[in-house]
Formats: sequence, C-alpha cells, structure tokens
Amino acid sequence: MVKRIVIAAFLCIFAAYMVTEAGASLIPMSWGFPVMTQNQTLSTMNMQMANASDLSTANIAFPTDTTSGILGTTFPTILQTGDQEATQLTLSTSDATADSTFAYPWLSIGGSPVPSMGLL
Repeated sequence: MVKRIVIAAFLCIFAAYMVTEAGASLIPMSWGFPVMTQNQTLSTMNMQMANASDLSTANIAFPTDTTSGILGTTFPTILQTGDQEATQLTLSTSDATADSTFAYPWLSIGGSPVPSMGLL
C-alpha cells in the first residue's frame, strides 16, 4: 500500500510539472560584420633658395717716377675685376597615403542596442 501511495505522489508531482505554464522571453538574434576604416593622407611641400655673389677687384701698380722720362711710363698698371653670382632653387613635394581596415564578426543574443567591439 505504501508503494502505491509513493507512486501516486510521484505521478502527482510529475503531472503538476507538466501542467504548469511554460514561458520564454526570447529576443530576436541580430548579427553583423562591422568594419572600421581609417584613412590618413600627408602632403608636404618644401622650397629652398640660396643666392651668393662675389665681387672682387685687384689693382697692381708698380712704382713709377714720372720725372725720369721714358722709364717712368715703362711699367704698366694692372686692373683685375672678378664678378661671380650663384643662385640655387630647390622645390620638393611629397605625398603619402595610408589606409587600414579592421573587421570583426558580431553576434548579439540580447537586448544590447550597441554592437560589441570585438573582445572588449
């Protein structure tokens, strides 16, 4: 008799579990593949100008005596002039571009409105 009472009790408990309401609050799953992109551009221009000039003059006159007649005008006077100029102009430009892209899979099984950032 005790055996039947125990079996009946187990059957009642089992039936009670079967009869209770079942509920679930599932949120639709969202998924994606977000991509982060970074673009960098660098442009440079360099201009240099140099200007140099050199003006030199040399006079060489030997001593002469104008009173001694013909020997007084024998030695010449030497005049030398040098004029130099140099100009340099340098113009250089440089362009550099760098692009990087990072993509990661994203899966949301909850009410998170903001997507996750990989392992963060």
